[in-house]
Amino acid sequence: MLDSKFLAVGLEQGSGGAVLVHSFGIPGCVALGATAQEALDAYATAFSEWLNFREAVGMPIPPREMELEIAVDEWVQSDAEVARGESDVCFERDLAPLEDREINEGLYALGDLRGRLLRALREVPRAEFDTRTVGALTLRRILDELARAQWWTLTRLGASPLAEVPEQLVARLDTAMALVVQQFTGLARAERDRVIEIDGEVWTPRKVLRRLLWVEWSLGRSALIALHEEVPG
Repeated sequence: MLDSKFLAVGLEQGSGGAVLVHSFGIPGCVALGATAQEALDAYATAFSEWLNFREAVGMPIPPREMELEIAVDEWVQSDAEVARGESDVCFERDLAPLEDREINEGLYALGDLRGRLLRALREVPRAEFDTRTVGALTLRRILDELARAQWWTLTRLGASPLAEVPEQLVARLDTAMALVVQQFTGLARAERDRVIEIDGEVWTPRKVLRRLLWVEWSLGRSALIALHEEVPG
C-alpha cells in the first residue's frame, strides 16, 4: 500500500542459509544476504533505488516525508540455492488476485525498462555484444539470460506462448515483452488468483508478475549499464 508506512516483505531462506528479501506491496526489487539482517539491510538500499526509478518515470510512490518501516510478513524455508539467485517460494501473498492497478503499474515499469533497452541495443553493433561487460558477464550473456528468464517465467502462467522462440536476440526480447503485455492485459478477472503447479513449484499470476519485475530490474538494468545508459534510480 502506498499510503502505509509499513513496507511488507517476504523472506526466502534457501538451502545454504542465505536469504532473499522479496517486496510485496511495491514489487520490483529483491535483495540477497548471507543472513536475514544482511538481506534486509541490502533491501533498504535496493528499495530506495526502485522508488527513485518509479518516481523518475512518473509512477506512484509513498509520500517522501513518510518514514517507511520494513515489516517481515512471511518467512519461508526454501530448497532453492538462493545465494545463486534461485527462488522457488510461493508466498501466501502470491495467492491474492491481481488488481487492475497492479497489472497496469507492473506493465508500465516493464515496458519502460525494456523500451530503454531496445532503443539502446539498436544503436550498438552486434559485435559489441561480446566486448561490453558488467563484471565478468558480457552484454550478450546478460541479454541471453534476460530473454531466457522472461520466456521461461511467462510460461509459468500455464502454457508456452509460442511454439517457436525467435532466434535473433533483440527480436526475442521485443517479442517476449509483447507477449507479457498480451498475457496480462488479457488475463480474465476469474483467472487472476489461479494456482498452477509446474514441476513441483507453485505459481500464480501475482508471483509471475513479481518475478518478471525482478528479472527486468536486475538483468535488464545490468544490460543498460553495459550499454552506458543512465537508468533512473
